[in-house]
Amino acid sequence: MTAAVYRDTVRGVLMRQYGRIRNGAKLLAGRIDTSPRTVRNWLDGVSAPRGEELMKLMIECDELRDEIFRLVDEGKQQCPNE
Repeated sequence: MTAAVYRDTVRGVLMRQYGRIRNGAKLLAGRIDTSPRTVRNWLDGVSAPRGEELMKLMIECDELRDEIFRLVDEGKQQCPNE
């Protein structure tokens, strides 16, 4: 998995969940204890969440959790244990 795939996956899920909600960035920021600007950067594809932020997002958003697990599973298929 590349950084771009990770960033685009997070962005896509967050846009579906919060992108069309008025003040969606502010709402999500409050739920995961971060700034609305940080969430806006994720929604705009400028940056992607780091470890603790990702864990909080996965707790908040089942769809994101499922997509991250899917990416992990795909990575395991590409690099089987020897």
